[in-house]
Amino acid sequence: MISQSDVIYFVVTDRFCDGDRENNVGGVEGDLFKYQGGDFRGIVEKIPYLKNLGVTALWITPVYLSVGRCGGSDGSDGYHGYWALDFDKIDPHLYSSRPDLVEGSRMYLKQLVDELHKSGIKVILDMVVNHTGYHNDTYMSYPGKKIQEDWFNSGAEGDVVKGSLCGLPDLNLGKVDVVDYFVNNILEWIEQTGIDGIRMDTVKHVERAFWYFFKSYIRGRYKNITLIGEDLEYDVYSISQYQKDHDFDTLFDFPLCSVIKEVFIRNGSMTLIAKPRLNEGEVKGVLDQDRCYTNANRLVTLLDNHDLDRRFMTEILDFYGHWDRDLAVKVFKLCLSFLFTTRGIPQIYYGSEIGLEGGRDPDNRRSMPQELFGVDLEPREQYGNEKEIFSHLKKLITLRKTNSALTEGYLFTLFSDQFVYAFMREFKGNIIVTVINNGLDDMLYPLEIHVEKNSNIPVRIKKEMKSRQVLVNLLDSGDKIDLSMQGSLSVLLEGKSAKIYSLIE
Repeated sequence: MISQSDVIYFVVTDRFCDGDRENNVGGVEGDLFKYQGGDFRGIVEKIPYLKNLGVTALWITPVYLSVGRCGGSDGSDGYHGYWALDFDKIDPHLYSSRPDLVEGSRMYLKQLVDELHKSGIKVILDMVVNHTGYHNDTYMSYPGKKIQEDWFNSGAEGDVVKGSLCGLPDLNLGKVDVVDYFVNNILEWIEQTGIDGIRMDTVKHVERAFWYFFKSYIRGRYKNITLIGEDLEYDVYSISQYQKDHDFDTLFDFPLCSVIKEVFIRNGSMTLIAKPRLNEGEVKGVLDQDRCYTNANRLVTLLDNHDLDRRFMTEILDFYGHWDRDLAVKVFKLCLSFLFTTRGIPQIYYGSEIGLEGGRDPDNRRSMPQELFGVDLEPREQYGNEKEIFSHLKKLITLRKTNSALTEGYLFTLFSDQFVYAFMREFKGNIIVTVINNGLDDMLYPLEIHVEKNSNIPVRIKKEMKSRQVLVNLLDSGDKIDLSMQGSLSVLLEGKSAKIYSLIE
């Protein structure tokens, strides 16, 4: 089960690490439309790296045997796994063949899962039920496909559920035989590989009836398998329905992702994140809408992934100018500070730990530059910006692991205006206060945050703060606030920076 204490690391397997060059059939090195060689053996080789960073769960792209080339104008290969030819077999690009295993056997994935589990890393497998791969010559001549010709929707252009996505043949998940095949197919992947979670692709394009059968067959049997839904929508109400109505454990928090970009990159008002809640009539910030969800603390929060139009660092550089990389690093670190202290389960896209750049697809799926890292599993000294981001993220992951307030705690808004946002996380006496200055300029005067007068904070927590009195900045231990002297939190911040305070014993 994926818990609120986890940190998810997402890899496009083909782009992460090439552990076996013998399986690089048909790849063209450097051509991002083609296979680049990443595989299961490469992931196993990088387990020490993932452990050093602090990752606790690994999400990998689909492992299905792929149709290969789509036949489109760009000549793309199905390196990403979303163009399935056979939903029951693993693509040979991903594994190193063994004489004791049948080609395409799920046991190749089980070996990977077992290795990750030995190191305390959970596995989330990306799955697809909405569509097959393109019906090219490879698909049409494949003798082992179980998908029947009458299992597809047709003639429904423009229909979100029954229409084609990117020209991919759309499966009719309202048809009982199609549902029966996929629920049993998913059960077999769970039973034979030992995965901990499923990332379900393109859920809004799937017939709603399917989720009833999914709940009955799969959720009923495997309650500890976490179901994460991908609905690339930015409306809280739209995506919250999957938690409420279809028993999804969690969803990717694209509404928050969008607001993070608007606020931290494009300098929108911090009140877009949360309002000071001075009256009932004010327009809510995105976090003020958390009651729409069954459990907002279970949402998977993110800055970017492979489906968004640019990597996060490129989005920052495009806005501020590619010449000012020091400012870009500062903004990136600020966003990470927010991501790892707000509610939700944070997801890191491979390479984000070093500020990897990338424009539109396939550039946003560049290969991981493994040559940047030294024997200590961290960026080499000559890569200063990359090392700064990596070190900051690693510190944030450690803070998250050692403070239950950041994983289980409720979020209280303390202060919010155009430039500044202050919030508290608390769980059973573990108290964390994050204060953010999103302005480009340093504060001229300290911000006074009055805790006693804040109606959002329970009396119990106020008493706790009075009794212990000293807050220390977890990013700078020399920075402390003595509540006994001040009676409030007095905070002075540089531009585009954050301070993360903990109430010490």
